Amino acid sequence: MVKRLTKITKSQQGMTLIEVMIAMALFSVFVVAFVSSQGQNLFDSSNIKNELFLKDLAEMKINEIIVNPPEFRENLTGASKETKPFEDFPDYTYTIEIKKLTIPDLSKLIESGDDEDADEGDAQQAEVQKRVLKAFKDNMEKMVWQAQVTVESKETGAKYYLNTWLYNTKASLNVSAF
Repeated sequence: MVKRLTKITKSQQGMTLIEVMIAMALFSVFVVAFVSSQGQNLFDSSNIKNELFLKDLAEMKINEIIVNPPEFRENLTGASKETKPFEDFPDYTYTIEIKKLTIPDLSKLIESGDDEDADEGDAQQAEVQKRVLKAFKDNMEKMVWQAQVTVESKETGAKYYLNTWLYNTKASLNVSAF
């Protein structure tokens, strides 16, 4: 039996120092990769949380504007851009900018009826199309306004922009141009 025990111990010499060092190096690479990925996940989660809060604040201000729209007038565009803090959240500010919709002159897309080869019907049709496009441009610029809300975090400097279209229900439309 003593011979048998000596045989067993000689065949199980154990791991060498090199093998232990390689195993430790592999384990440390795994641990470093795991910890850094977890740190990046935490950082991304906090950024997304801040972005979602900025979005919620911007949506709240846009909804306030939609429910209680300002009086639409020509000097509204210049006077509307002013930065204010939120009452409940002093670390956040918002800026509301209201702009009038501008549409380019679409009547320039219509070929004029001044050509020698053009007959009288084409010239009249082109003139009617120009009047319709001008009436469309004038009426849309009276009816539609754009509102942009910018919410900014004082702490991080992160900004969130949100836009919407506002409709002037009190605008008087001119349809007599047809």
